[in-house]
Order: sequence, then structure tokens, then C-alpha cells
Amino acid sequence: MMEQNNSFSYFYNSSIPLLILVTLLLGITACNQQNQVQENTSQPIPAQTPESDLTLNDVTLEEASEEGQMLWRVKSQRASYLQNQKLIRVTKPEGELFQDGKVTYKITALQGEVYQDGDKIILIDEIEVYDIQNKIVVRGQQLEWLTDPGIIIVTNNITGSNEQVQASAQKAKVISKEKKIEFYGQVVALVKEPVVKIQTEQLFWEIGQKKLVTNQPIKIEQLKDKNVIGSAYGDESEYDLENKIATLKKNVQLLQTDPKLQISSDLVTWNMPQNLITSPGPITVLEQEEKVVLKANQGQGNFQNNTFKLLGNVIGVGQNNQAQLNSDRLTWYFENQTFEAEGNVFYRQVDPPFNVRGPRAVGQLENEKVTIEGGRSNVVTEIIPQ
Repeated sequence: MMEQNNSFSYFYNSSIPLLILVTLLLGITACNQQNQVQENTSQPIPAQTPESDLTLNDVTLEEASEEGQMLWRVKSQRASYLQNQKLIRVTKPEGELFQDGKVTYKITALQGEVYQDGDKIILIDEIEVYDIQNKIVVRGQQLEWLTDPGIIIVTNNITGSNEQVQASAQKAKVISKEKKIEFYGQVVALVKEPVVKIQTEQLFWEIGQKKLVTNQPIKIEQLKDKNVIGSAYGDESEYDLENKIATLKKNVQLLQTDPKLQISSDLVTWNMPQNLITSPGPITVLEQEEKVVLKANQGQGNFQNNTFKLLGNVIGVGQNNQAQLNSDRLTWYFENQTFEAEGNVFYRQVDPPFNVRGPRAVGQLENEKVTIEGGRSNVVTEIIPQ
């Protein structure tokens, strides 16, 4: 085994086996070094590494397509060729992944291995993957670089971040052609402005579409001054990073702290800048302080003006006194716990027994203060004898 201190550059075309070219080039370099040693016998022969056939300093390995377009490049301070394992072991490698002839990712590590066919590179210790265009950095302790499909798999103490998102997980997969990063295992993502914390077991960062997507159960929390002001749960979710809107599907539960609400549905959009919660499908709202339950075919909560509007087969129940209101439309005002109901209004209370119908009603369910307004229609009141 011999060691070369001069710079060595290797260019690989995918149509020619890497092993043959490496062997030839390293053999030529070794012969040149032997000639130099014979001319100057005072120069010491470098120490040999038992497991390596040849060691070089300042090495550049490259791979291009059959058309001559660059695919990847790895520079290393020191490289040892292991013929029996058909790989090159590199020290402090600096890699570049190309797309359409342009560098898209830069990768650094403390050490690694480049395999003979050029289709796989393994890097370990202090891994850093930098997405140049999107300014995203992924860090970890071990990396597998599948160069042909352009997939980078990072494991062990994973973090991924840019100016807007910071994520951690057990594993990350960077898919360059799809402009996507997939996170797996105990995923926690923090999004800035507003501050949102996302927890799930699988999260896809759709970089081109500026979205965070998962088809796994998820918990989303909105924070203000490090305090949770709203949280949501669902079986599937999509968070729009540009518009800051979370869409949750299947078994959705959403909790608000001010006012204290619990919202249930199978589809909810949470517009955080406008402080809107919308469900186009069946929805249930529990007002926790006054113990009022509202149900409807669809609804929207506007927490900037403290109202919740419900539409279609609306049912409002005061749980303490079992007063019930049915209508086509209803607007609930959180600050004073009042409502306005319109369309086929029917109000019923238990104690004292009392039923009334009309086109419109206003009042409070918990205090049994309800006014039925007739308009052009006649109000029908039913007195139930005890």
C-alpha cells in the first residue's frame, strides 16, 4: 500500500465500472510515486494501513450521466481504496448533488464510504445536508446517499430547519426530485409566526408546495408567549406554511382556551392569522363554562369578534336545565352567552314545561331568557299543563 500526497481527481462515467477506473488510476499514481522515491531515496515511505490497498490525499470523486451531465461530486481530505470491499473510504468528505447540471445539495460529514458502482455513499458523524435553493439544513449522525434516484436518508438525532420551520425526528428522507423531506418517528415541528407546534409519527415537508402533510394522528398547538392558546387533534392533517392554515380530517377535536370551547368534526380548517375555525360538515361545539352544546350541519367560529355561526339543522342545548333550541341558522355570542336564531325556530324547556315556535328568536339558553319574534309569521306557543 502506498500513499500519495498530491491532489487526485477522478471522473466517473456511469457506463464504465467504477472499480476498473479507480484501480487503473490508482495504479498509475502508485507507479509515479515509486519513480519519485527511486530518484530521491531520502524521502520516507508513508506508513501503510492494513485494510487499505492505496491511500491518497485531497481526492475528488465524480459521477456523470451517459450524456456527460454531472450527477454528484465528493471531495475528501483523505481516501483509502479497499479492493476486497470494493469501496473507497473517505475522511471529512464534502459532497455535492446535482440536478440539471446545477448543485442542489451540499453534504458534509467526518467520514464515509463510496461504493464501487457509484450508486451509494454512506457518511457518518456530524452529517449536514444543505438545500441551496430553499436554504434548508438537515443534520444527523448517519447518512445513506442513493445517488441514482437522488434520495438522502439521514438517521440518529435528526433536525431539519430553515427560517420558518424547525423539525426533529428519528429519521429523515430527502427526495431531491420531488422537493420533499419526509420525517419519521417522534416528529416535532415548530413553525414561526405564529408559533405552532406539530407532533406526529410521520410528517412530509412539501417544500415546493410550502406544506407540512401527514396521514397519521397529529397534535397541533398554537402558542403565544410560550402558552398554549389553542390545540387540535386529527387522524390526518395539512398545514399551509404560506397562508398559515391547518386542515384536519377524521376524528377532529379542537380546543380553544379563550373562550373555552371544544369543537368536534371530521373536517376542520383553522385559519390562524384570521383566528377562524371552519367546518363544512357536521359539527359539535361545547361551550364549557355555561355547559351549552351546539350542533349543526356546518359552522364557523370567528374568535376575533367572539362569535360562532351554525347553519343547517341547528340544535342548541343548555345541559344544566335541558332547555333546547332548534333552528335553521344560529349565531352564538361568547362574551354575553346570547344567541340569535332564524328559520323554523322551536324552543322547549323542561321546568316549567314550555314550548314555542316562531321564525326568529334571541336570548340565553342557560338562563331560559328567550324571546320569540314573529315578524310576518304568527308565533305559536304551547303551554304544557303540569
